[in-house]
Amino acid sequence: MAIPVTNIPVLTGEVAERFIKQCEYNAKHLRGSEWNQESEDTFHAVMKRSKAYLKKIGLK
Repeated sequence: MAIPVTNIPVLTGEVAERFIKQCEYNAKHLRGSEWNQESEDTFHAVMKRSKAYLKKIGLK
């Protein structure tokens, strides 16, 4: 089944400026935006266990 190609919306003007300001604020002030190797390793471990479980019960 083919998926139609759609246009990607582009922000312009005041909306784009507000989006950029919000991104900069989030990157600077929100803890969740900080990269953490331990969190990434935990995520990968959870994904690995989940995939192994799905394979074990025959769903994937």
